[in-house]
Amino acid sequence: MSFIITVYVSEGIVLASDSRLTLISTSQIGTNTYINTAVSKTDSVYKTFLTEKNIGISTCGDGSIRGVPIAGFIQSFIADEVNGEDITIAGIATKLVDYFRQLDPNLNTNFVVAGYENHEKTRNQVIYQASVKNNTVHHINKNDEHGAHWSGEIDIFYRLLKPMWTYDEVTATYTKLDQYEIQFAYFTLQDAIDFAVFAMRTTIDGMRFQVRNKTVGGPIDVLVIKPEGGFWMSQKELSVKL
Repeated sequence: MSFIITVYVSEGIVLASDSRLTLISTSQIGTNTYINTAVSKTDSVYKTFLTEKNIGISTCGDGSIRGVPIAGFIQSFIADEVNGEDITIAGIATKLVDYFRQLDPNLNTNFVVAGYENHEKTRNQVIYQASVKNNTVHHINKNDEHGAHWSGEIDIFYRLLKPMWTYDEVTATYTKLDQYEIQFAYFTLQDAIDFAVFAMRTTIDGMRFQVRNKTVGGPIDVLVIKPEGGFWMSQKELSVKL
């Protein structure tokens, strides 16, 4: 699995993702089949990508196809199906689903495709989510609102932002905790970057202390897309460790 987040505010769009790939294997002992989760991992997988026309793509869910990390397939898709083509963001999302369903229609992988498109004399934010397994494409920011969209291992971060109640066993009653709204409309681009990194770090650090598979981790890649172009705030690079 993975955790990805997209924050979209008036100044731009921020996409962030982790770098961990965990594997699941099965073993047979007699008549019993055992599922071994997170038996191996790498923290150097790319999950966020930038096309030549400054459109960002993030992925989460199943991270490999036919025993190969999905990143290579996404890079091939961008080179063969996107770069050099005049295609909308909705078109890229649709093509992603078609492309990966040809490889594996049961692939439980989601994508977020985000960027800017020309509309009359303005550049409008357009963000789509695509699901390979469900064969669906969904427009996220339909009314040009500002906000955040996250996908993957969302349970840790979800608890911080959604309404919660405490339970009194003596009186058998629930009490709603105070809920404080996050006003994305007032976010600067720096706020959006900080929020995306906060979401990533909270998920990674939360998993560290929980008795669960550590499916989110490694370096955090942060991509920023503004009307005039896209650039990396943070991106892991190849290196030699001696």
